[in-house]
Amino acid sequence: MNRMLMQQSFINNPFLPEGKFFWGDNPPFSPVDRPCGVLYQKHLGNHGHYLDESDFDLRDRGLLLSRIREASIDEPILMNKNPYNSVRIRWLKKVFPDCKIVAMYRDPIANVYSLLKKYETQNDGLGPEDGWWGIKPKNWKDIASDDKLIQCSKQWSAVNSEIINNINNIDMLLNYESLCKNANLIVSKITSLCDIDKPLSKLPICHNLNDEYLKGSRLLSKNREFRRNQGFDLNHLNEKIEFPPFSSKQINKVKSLCTNIWQKLLS
Repeated sequence: MNRMLMQQSFINNPFLPEGKFFWGDNPPFSPVDRPCGVLYQKHLGNHGHYLDESDFDLRDRGLLLSRIREASIDEPILMNKNPYNSVRIRWLKKVFPDCKIVAMYRDPIANVYSLLKKYETQNDGLGPEDGWWGIKPKNWKDIASDDKLIQCSKQWSAVNSEIINNINNIDMLLNYESLCKNANLIVSKITSLCDIDKPLSKLPICHNLNDEYLKGSRLLSKNREFRRNQGFDLNHLNEKIEFPPFSSKQINKVKSLCTNIWQKLLS
């Protein structure tokens, strides 16, 4: 979705990668930079990446607005993709009351499978730190486990619970599968949230990777492949299977931990 939006001439995402230096999410898992890293440390890391309105400070808004001014973009829409924002929605709305929030969710089994791969390799990038990779919801310390299948499943449930609990602050909720199938329609709906009527760059139907857990996968992220070929087509990718498919037992375990939240998202 990030790449699709960045292909539109009237949208600019100046804060790459994923706004790490804009938000202060540096270093990512235990940040110290302003503003989000300082807030993370204020809670001694016990709240993970979670923030709410009680963490709001006018000085942080001023800092972020100054960074936007320094970026000096000409396009009418400034966009930022940041998974950590999924557990700080109320804080985000306090900082930027007029912002539009688009949240995307994915089938838990496919998503957990993708998360688990991070514990096998660093992929020449950011690897797990102290047994954890990715978003830290508020209860992350209770979730941490030697059994990474259980940890990733509970992480998925906790993060998506935050989205459900803050649904009134979310302007659009969409399914990864829908984006793959109807990319042009989805991007059109997203841009309409900002009352922008501009011609869109057409996007292809994207290969849905939700079945990867049934076939196995290489360890290198597909997102890195997309970045390398500057497109959305992976049909000709000839990959060596390095990470085995899920067993029926693993699938059932994920379902037992995630189905309740998954059904709520679908409804």
